[in-house]
Amino acid sequence: MKVPKRRADLDKLASGLEKDDLILLIAIAVSTVVGILAPSFGIIFEPYLLILLGCLLFLNLIKMDPQELALQFKHPIPIVSLTAIKLLVIPLILYATTNMIYPSLAIPVLLLSGISTGLGAPFVINVFEKSHQLPLVVGMIISSSIIVPFVLPSLVYFLVDFEKFNIPFIDMTILLAEALFLPLFVGWLVKSKAPKVAKKIESGSFIPSVLLVSLMNLGIYAKFSNYFISEYSFVITMIIAAFALFFVYGSIGYFTSYIIGKKDKSSHIASFVIMSYINNTLVVVFASQFFGTEVAALAAFYNLAYYGLMVPMKKLFLSTSL
Repeated sequence: MKVPKRRADLDKLASGLEKDDLILLIAIAVSTVVGILAPSFGIIFEPYLLILLGCLLFLNLIKMDPQELALQFKHPIPIVSLTAIKLLVIPLILYATTNMIYPSLAIPVLLLSGISTGLGAPFVINVFEKSHQLPLVVGMIISSSIIVPFVLPSLVYFLVDFEKFNIPFIDMTILLAEALFLPLFVGWLVKSKAPKVAKKIESGSFIPSVLLVSLMNLGIYAKFSNYFISEYSFVITMIIAAFALFFVYGSIGYFTSYIIGKKDKSSHIASFVIMSYINNTLVVVFASQFFGTEVAALAAFYNLAYYGLMVPMKKLFLSTSL
């Protein structure tokens, strides 16, 4: 009797979320197309990508119990293991592999692979699971964001021409602090001082979150719209690479959760999110400013996999839970 009841519960959950899934898919598709076809409109939002990302983080952190986050750091082995794999193992292996197979993509792959867990990951895990795994995801964001300004520049220094590709440590640290710790603090403040307001924000966070995702899509694709018009082969290469990397990152995360002793399904999904939903927007901002748009293009096109696969991956995870 337990299995049919669980199946009925999951079928009910899937049916209840279909409307939200449709809204998300339409918003992503429309914002991507408008960003490409009407870049003069979308580019308005490009300077505010990290602000929009910080707002998205705030809306989804409001759902988290700070005490559960503290527990993640009291038992830090999962976070330490995932952080080491995320910031060292993955970028080193993928940089070496890409350098042999497709050298012109090696630097973009290094920058994208070596960046921290994304500030949009809490939104993703809330869409996927609505479970107790949010603190693990946020713990990884904090851990990887604190460490990445030290690790990624060091990797660039040893693997690439440092004089040509220099990542500004101070600028990266300031931007990460503004985009991560300010929303975290404000979320904690609202939750502790105005719990009724926090409840209202939490219950109505989905539509504002989708709007923020759409505005970020507009800003990113407006900046790279010229590639869609004039360089088709380049666009196809970037899209294939972006989707391939998404599944490589996610698969590594999914199976790493088994290695570190996580046995429940929700932990496997959280590990997939931690590795595949990364701070590609930060890479777009930095790479565009210091390395040029061609290096930033892979991180920009990663948005297609990042948001475009949210609903299909959620359906996949839901179906494998039956």
